[in-house]
Amino acid sequence: MPAMCGLFIFFLFVWSVVPASADSGPPAPPAEAFASLPRIASIQLSPSGRHLAVLRHHEGKTYLDTQTVTGQDAHRIVSTDNQDYVIAWFRWANDERVLVSVRFADTREGVDSQETRLLAANRDGTQQNGNLLKVGSFPSIFGKKHFPQFQDRLVGTIPGDPRHVLIALDLERPNSPDVYNVDIYSGERTLVQNNPGLQPGPRNVLQWIADREGRLRVGVGQFGTTVRVMYKVPESTLWRELVEYDLAKETGMVPLAFDADPDWLYVRDQHQGKAAIFKVNVADRRVDRLLVVADAKHDLTGELVYAPGRRKVVGVRYSAADERVLFWDFDAQRLQARIDRAVPGRVNVIHSSSDDGRLHVVKSSGAAHPPQWSLFDEHDGRMVLLGKSYPDLEGVGLTAPSTTYVTARDGKELQVFLTVPKDRDPRHLPMIVFPHGGPAARMPGAFNYWTQWFVSRGWAVLEPRFRGTEGYGDEWLRAGFQRWGLEMQDDLTDAVQYAIRSGLANANRICIVGAGYGGYAALMGAVKTPNLYRCAVSLGGVTDLPQVVSDSRWYLNQKPMAELRIGSWWNDRERLRDTSPVFHAKEIRMPLLLLHGAMDRAVPVSHGRDMAEALKSANVMTYRYVELPLADQTLSREQDRIHVFKELEQFLTTYLD
Repeated sequence: MPAMCGLFIFFLFVWSVVPASADSGPPAPPAEAFASLPRIASIQLSPSGRHLAVLRHHEGKTYLDTQTVTGQDAHRIVSTDNQDYVIAWFRWANDERVLVSVRFADTREGVDSQETRLLAANRDGTQQNGNLLKVGSFPSIFGKKHFPQFQDRLVGTIPGDPRHVLIALDLERPNSPDVYNVDIYSGERTLVQNNPGLQPGPRNVLQWIADREGRLRVGVGQFGTTVRVMYKVPESTLWRELVEYDLAKETGMVPLAFDADPDWLYVRDQHQGKAAIFKVNVADRRVDRLLVVADAKHDLTGELVYAPGRRKVVGVRYSAADERVLFWDFDAQRLQARIDRAVPGRVNVIHSSSDDGRLHVVKSSGAAHPPQWSLFDEHDGRMVLLGKSYPDLEGVGLTAPSTTYVTARDGKELQVFLTVPKDRDPRHLPMIVFPHGGPAARMPGAFNYWTQWFVSRGWAVLEPRFRGTEGYGDEWLRAGFQRWGLEMQDDLTDAVQYAIRSGLANANRICIVGAGYGGYAALMGAVKTPNLYRCAVSLGGVTDLPQVVSDSRWYLNQKPMAELRIGSWWNDRERLRDTSPVFHAKEIRMPLLLLHGAMDRAVPVSHGRDMAEALKSANVMTYRYVELPLADQTLSREQDRIHVFKELEQFLTTYLD
């Protein structure tokens, strides 16, 4: 069976966007100012603080370069036109060598997959290793040849050993990664821990966690919806059970990482209905776990944040989309306050630090402020600008959203974001209803170039956080399980109707636009509430729920998870058909734009093709289908982003302006 194609195939992605009316004031920036890949995507300090690794985009190509912090001694490590692969992540392995993960779409035994590989190079571009692990095909337990799908699963580093890292790799058995000590220069590897098939319960460890000394201490397995977490103390080879739970019934403990003290493991678990951070003593299980930090309104689902040197844990990010950090360490709080004073009015996030704690790379951004990157020196308090991610938006009047709350028809409260061009009355503007993807996604205060492009065209943007959205607690998340096209769709409808009643929207000039799940919601809006919208746009949208559930059988643990979140292919077949746009094509009469990338591995392109064919068979004349042959779900290629934006501008200008 092919290996897992991502954590969960319904983590869909970003969106679609729009144009300016004739009376909108100064000329709007060109689409390329928003749609181009960010000029700077990431900057990482080397451990000594003497060097920077910078991930840049320019004219559709991506470059990973190194330089000194003063801008000298520049070298190119990796470059790609993003046709065959994209750079997924990079990090300094030591002060001289950089590890780079690349991602690309592929097919395994006729099933679409996503693959990763690990590259390595010195900071001056020498000793390049284009495939560090150099793995071949290995016999699997089924007698077939097995070639590892994911080859970049970094488990940890080893203090005092700058030449080796720990990598999880399923060479012997598919989906059962063992852990190897890998030489980052030669690629030679030594087995450190085989996958023990932690019995009873889930057979295979899918995730390994090492402590700060580089010792494997935790294994996480999942079989169906059952999760089992095992641990061991450093002086023992015996694995013990830490917790076991059923995801169908509860959201249980998730191990995150060890503190500097190897006895203490940080975990995420529920506290008063929200995901919070705890510490668990794995050396003495008689000690009660400690609540470290919690937020009364939101889940804490992001990565842990370490002090310089990456030993001591000092905070946690709210989520991958919301990079704000909740600190519990006083020194970290004080440092954050100094940085915030240096760059006021922004969300300032430390992205990397020198091991001695003197230098920090800081990303500063906000809903109306594109990211900029700076170097902060703790000794003298200087903040030196390194570069901006969207320099072409400099001086453009971007707008932050306002927040309101809407009561849904069943009494639940919805948070809704409204972004309106400055000094404009939304009653006189077209409005874009912009449901997010996921559907479990949340981007409250982050810069969103899609939203800002809508606004630059003189259009208001309404973004409801419907049930099933991540970040608002387990109850709110689970309220969306198996409610696709039902209450989740009703939440969008209720938010739009509220905007009309409140005078925030012109009832005759509203279009619904989305991608992934958002594209599904746009199509269901065209089906269920045709009088509410003038037009609809679906980018990479789900169109066939029975097909989603059926396809999930090819991916590790995804069939039970798909059934939990969406429904059973057999038992819920009538509901799934009733809430699948592809079976309601004849009911769509509004102008509709369908776009889909052929390399989309979150929502296969068959969803777009089947929807277009269903519309054609139903003699619907108001749709346009555009297929992007090399585009993935995140539009990683700049050419695809610009193409999508221009299609949207032409379509939305035609039907809304």
